[in-house]
Amino acid sequence: ITEMKKLFKRVLNKLYILFLNKLHSASIISKKKIVFFENLYSILRRKKFRFSYDNDTNLFKISENSRSCFFSDTKRGFSIYRNGIDYRENFLFSSYCLQNIKFNSHDIIIDCGANSGDLFLKLNKFIDSGNYIAVEPNPSDFKILSLNVPKESILINKALGNVNSKLSFYVSTSSGDSSLIEPVKYDDIIKVDVVRLDDLLLDLKKTKIKLLKLEAEGFEPEILDGLGSSIKYCEYISVDGGYERGINAEQTFTSITNYLLTNGFEIVDIYFPWHRALFKKTNING
Repeated sequence: ITEMKKLFKRVLNKLYILFLNKLHSASIISKKKIVFFENLYSILRRKKFRFSYDNDTNLFKISENSRSCFFSDTKRGFSIYRNGIDYRENFLFSSYCLQNIKFNSHDIIIDCGANSGDLFLKLNKFIDSGNYIAVEPNPSDFKILSLNVPKESILINKALGNVNSKLSFYVSTSSGDSSLIEPVKYDDIIKVDVVRLDDLLLDLKKTKIKLLKLEAEGFEPEILDGLGSSIKYCEYISVDGGYERGINAEQTFTSITNYLLTNGFEIVDIYFPWHRALFKKTNING
């Protein structure tokens, strides 16, 4: 009987999630109804977090305990926050294998591909907010990032690459797959400022980076190339090397790994489901 109850609950859970996903795909459903049914799902599971819609910013918001986060796209946003802020921060943190790092308050973090700032949800517990440097080229994501991250943090609305220029940027906010390399699907093409990471570090006067987190939807090799000799300033580099590069959806994990191994880094840990890995400089004084 116990196993039957568990099976019944799993089936109901899947059916409700299917219903919610269909709801988000329906253009005629009001934001108020979307929030109602998402909160109903939270209540049924006895979760304490709640969703709302903020009329001032025209964004959705999740609140849990004393914390809150803004987000825009309904399907992706509710999907990643459906288990709460705590769950989201812990999953994202561990997917980049960052549990292997012992952080201190003075550590400097560069978050490339910061999106809406979810990585800072966990990092905020370890480092001073003024030491968080977030780089996000997508204007709509940057707007939300600016709301979710403290004002003391350094936020840069540019892309990173191996040139200082203006390049075409393929916007795909709904899937979180915006890139400087043309993907299979995208919503718009805009021009964005691109800066080399070594020049950015020079402008910021930073010569000691605890962690560089790199997620650029397939553009990671160019960003590492743009880091140049300043790679010596990075103690840890965490990268997403999944099958996201261009129309052919190629992986960058192999080239990233070979590059870092030949530049004095070693693999610390790998999150295989999403092709993410953490690397550490073998000689941090070198």
